[in-house]
Amino acid sequence: MIGEHVMLPPALGLLALVPLVWWVLHNSEGARGRRLERLIGPRTRALAGNASTRRRRLRHGLSLAGFTLAVLAVVQPAWGVDPDKVQARGVDVVVCLDVSRSMLAQDLAPDRLGRAHDEIRALTRRAQGDRIGLVAFAGDARLMIPLTRDMDSVDDLVEGIDPSCVGLGGTNIGAALEQALSALEGGDRGHHETILLISDGEDLEGEGLAAAAACAERNITVHTLGLGSTLGSKIALTAEDGGETFLKDRAGNDVVSVLDASGLRAIAEATGGEYVDLSRVRRPLVELYESRILPMAGKVGRGDRSVRKNHFQWPLVLAFFLFLGEFAISERRVRR
Repeated sequence: MIGEHVMLPPALGLLALVPLVWWVLHNSEGARGRRLERLIGPRTRALAGNASTRRRRLRHGLSLAGFTLAVLAVVQPAWGVDPDKVQARGVDVVVCLDVSRSMLAQDLAPDRLGRAHDEIRALTRRAQGDRIGLVAFAGDARLMIPLTRDMDSVDDLVEGIDPSCVGLGGTNIGAALEQALSALEGGDRGHHETILLISDGEDLEGEGLAAAAACAERNITVHTLGLGSTLGSKIALTAEDGGETFLKDRAGNDVVSVLDASGLRAIAEATGGEYVDLSRVRRPLVELYESRILPMAGKVGRGDRSVRKNHFQWPLVLAFFLFLGEFAISERRVRR
């Protein structure tokens, strides 16, 4: 079970220097003995005495052990978990926000788009430590906010996202999901990545389910949030004189936008996600985050979520005392 609890740093190769130090000490002792024999003669060993020899060997042993422990301190052995440095890996969330003109319908206050802004801000206040990106879509899709942990900036930028951000009219959910997939890094096979689709569900291009299948292939869950009512609502526009008018079709009739809950539910179910009707939940994005998204952080292995406790100080302290002992023996010899 050592492999689960002990981290072996790359610097462990420095321990290869220990045999080299032993070789240097051993050869220095031999060279010292040969020099004494040349000066004193063959009676060198008898004159030096066994006590002196044992003392030198003890000094060399202390030096070698101290050096070994000092290297271990540099390697910084780590095992166990540092309770003060537990790191929960964050979740990457890309919000796909429908900004088609149908989102200006006023069956929600102040309108569907304004309510979506409120829900996204509630999510950013809750999702501290995670990364959030945002794709705005209508007939096309644009990445407006790349993945970031700067929730204050997300709040500021969300307020200005409206139908003018995407020039092409319509509702292309497929393009939104494809843009969201590109925004996600894709290196973790969806283990900490998810997509939140906020729309009234009128997929005019009919490509949403095909894009959802691509998300499922990458193991990325898509949760959908439906805005609007099944009764439908007219789409209010600002007239040239500053007054209010309603969007009309080619025949001159007022366009009534109806929530397509079944289409949004089908997209969510195709990826194992969940569909939420905004009218039935007070803070739907926050609820999705807490019940379905936040637990995704637990899918990451424990080795990625915690910091091993560094124990370099123990070999360093022992090395200090060994060097101190070696120095004390040397000083005692000099004083004698």
